[in-house]
Amino acid sequence: MKIKKEILQAFMTKYDISVETLADELNVEVSEIEKLLSGQSVDEITARKFIGYFGVDEARELVDWHAMGKPKPRN
Repeated sequence: MKIKKEILQAFMTKYDISVETLADELNVEVSEIEKLLSGQSVDEITARKFIGYFGVDEARELVDWHAMGKPKPRN
């Protein structure tokens, strides 16, 4: 999964969330959050945790569907 890194960074800045804090809240390694913020893809386990943390509706907006070559799911 790839995400729109600018939107995730804006969220983290708005709520003053560090990479370490988000990693802790998602129960993933810091390197996984760093991958997301650099535009790299993450594995299914991290993707599931990300979706679980943000919720399906919010995650749908954060995922970079175009970069993954997939159509954006409808509501």
